[in-house]
Amino acid sequence: MNAIDIVKEQVKAYEKGIAHAVVTIVHSDGSTPRTNGKMLVYSNGATKGTIGGGNVECIATSDALQCIREGCNRLKQYDMTSEASETGMTCGGNISVMIEVFTVRPVLVMCGAGHIGEAVLRLASFVGFDTILVDNREEKDIAEKIVLADRFVKVHDYEEDLKNVDIPDGAHYVIATQGHSFDGDALVAVLTKKYAYVGMIGSSLKIKALFEKMEEKGISKEELNKVYTPIGLDLGGESPEEIAVSIIAEILMIKNGRTGTHWMGKEK
Repeated sequence: MNAIDIVKEQVKAYEKGIAHAVVTIVHSDGSTPRTNGKMLVYSNGATKGTIGGGNVECIATSDALQCIREGCNRLKQYDMTSEASETGMTCGGNISVMIEVFTVRPVLVMCGAGHIGEAVLRLASFVGFDTILVDNREEKDIAEKIVLADRFVKVHDYEEDLKNVDIPDGAHYVIATQGHSFDGDALVAVLTKKYAYVGMIGSSLKIKALFEKMEEKGISKEELNKVYTPIGLDLGGESPEEIAVSIIAEILMIKNGRTGTHWMGKEK
């Protein structure tokens, strides 16, 4: 696999929302398996390409995965002068590799192009999300909302069509359509996907009634309990913008593994 092939695979990974690293031999001394080479390491541990195989490649893969987790690039040197080296190889030399990490922007899927959806799209883009807008209305009727999203998906039936939309695993879903029945249809579809977060707007009373209907459809309580609803943090405010802030704040809290509590009185 040459450098062009690596780039092509990187494009595919980016389109699928898969974080990855490229490991490149930048220097070699002595007798080494290879003097040049590139290897692509995916966040799930799979690899393509090679920097020489053997234990050195296993160690480089492990180092690349750590770099992906930490979100940092790193220059690493592997000593291959004896069997007692960390690579376990008997080659009389060493290689230096550059590990370059390519992360992907988190994805937010906004189901519904209403006033809250518009505010969520604006704020999500501002804080670094790639955004997808899903709606069942004609494009001409929501044109000013569509331009706010990186991608627009027109559906006729939320439940059936959204299931078949290609969306990266680990996306964050916000459901706030123009009708509660549509919210339920969208939720049924979203629960079939691999998501990082799913939240749905609605009062506790309406949500309870909707969930009872969904349980009758065979959706388990365990799955429904994963849905953040009523959506958002308790920040107060009733405007679409204030509601959007509470929604995005909740998503960031989940994404970053934090508590959403005050910093005051705590040491950073």
